[in-house]
Amino acid sequence: MLKDLMNKYYDALSENDLYLINYVLNHIEECKNMSILELSDTCNISKSSILRMTQKIGFSGYSEFKYFLKNEPKQLDTNLDYYTMQIKEIETTRKLYKNIHTEVIYEQISNADTIYGFASGWGQRNALEEMSRQFISNNKKMYIIPAETEFDFLLDKMKPTDLVIVISLSGDVKNIIAQLRQLSVKSIPTLSITSFHNNHLATLSTYNIYYESFELGKHFGIEHRSLLGLFTVIDSIYRGYLEYTIRKKNRRIIGGD
Repeated sequence: MLKDLMNKYYDALSENDLYLINYVLNHIEECKNMSILELSDTCNISKSSILRMTQKIGFSGYSEFKYFLKNEPKQLDTNLDYYTMQIKEIETTRKLYKNIHTEVIYEQISNADTIYGFASGWGQRNALEEMSRQFISNNKKMYIIPAETEFDFLLDKMKPTDLVIVISLSGDVKNIIAQLRQLSVKSIPTLSITSFHNNHLATLSTYNIYYESFELGKHFGIEHRSLLGLFTVIDSIYRGYLEYTIRKKNRRIIGGD
């Protein structure tokens, strides 16, 4: 998906590239049928710049990029009622989950000596605690890192045979960027779980899982946002990992026979 490509090639993209990609992401249906000249006129960016952007993110040219766009999921209708949004949020998150290679993530969880977890907000912390509870029922334990200070302290103890899971809404984790870079230098695998849009956390992680999170508007003086997609991901990891362990156990039994 286009947002995955933006994360993957983020460091190579210029300000104009990011502006262009964000425009496409916000007008995905219109851009599916736009010529390169129409997109150039709309964004006031030269055709050559658009072509270079498509090549930076792995396409041979605009035609291949446009074909790719046609497979992008449709945008959410903002006029939907909250219950319909609930269904859409689950469906979109499930579709995102099915598009990633989960087997390697389950294998990483299974083989990890120690699993560490860090969350960037209260809602994300609740999801992390639920994940920890589910891991226990699958005979895996996760140590929840309470804050950045403890993260710093634990860095020296972490090994390449461990796994660090970081949950964030926006992926804006400036407070732990230094720690994430040290994990990369030490070849310690990381799994990011973030909402589905460009973010710094995803670019610094070994594995990425995305979830959809819809804004529900400002009511009673508070901005409301759903984290249903996040808890859908947590449940999907639990069910998927449980199936993985059962398959693994059955293969051992058959092999033993």
